[in-house]
Amino acid sequence: MTGEERGQVTGLTKGRVEALTDGIFAFAMTLLVTTLDFPNSTTTLPPLAVSSLVSLYSPDLLHYVIAFAVLAGFWVTHHIHFSYIRVMDRTALWINIGCLLFVALLPFSTALAGDYPDTPLAAIVFEANLLVIGLLIVLIWNYATVGRRLVEKSLDERVVLLHARRSLIIPGISALGILLALAGSTWSTAVYLLAAPILLAIRTRA
Repeated sequence: MTGEERGQVTGLTKGRVEALTDGIFAFAMTLLVTTLDFPNSTTTLPPLAVSSLVSLYSPDLLHYVIAFAVLAGFWVTHHIHFSYIRVMDRTALWINIGCLLFVALLPFSTALAGDYPDTPLAAIVFEANLLVIGLLIVLIWNYATVGRRLVEKSLDERVVLLHARRSLIIPGISALGILLALAGSTWSTAVYLLAAPILLAIRTRA
């Protein structure tokens, strides 16, 4: 049976998929800094005006930090998952491309949430963007490991479950943020501060 008949993509190695993924993650993480669009000024501002400006743009800075940190976490998770994945097939390839579609969209949703911090809809767009990325990463892992489709047959089930639980942290937090935003909270994105202690708790129990 040929690679095409098994669903594998002839000529497309896992390394090329990883290279494309790394490039888009790097592009998105770099582009995030453009969300910090401080106004141009040809004159020196007094200290009080600078202080007011920093306060005004603090939501942009906060959302930049959240987006960059979460995106970095997604990249690390993706890298770990692909260290176990041995081959690619068409389904896994297109799930991964779908994930990259929303990774590239993150600078837009980050700018929206930072520019309109008092608008729940802006936060929902940002949180939904992270939710979809996280769920697609979970989907890739589940697809690859169910029946040991794309990983080694000997891969320990405990390893599979551990990485599955870790991958669900950000989608779970994003869903909570969306619910808070729907309830009218204007700082629902602060829920991402829960990611570190939850991840630490899972690692401690592992």
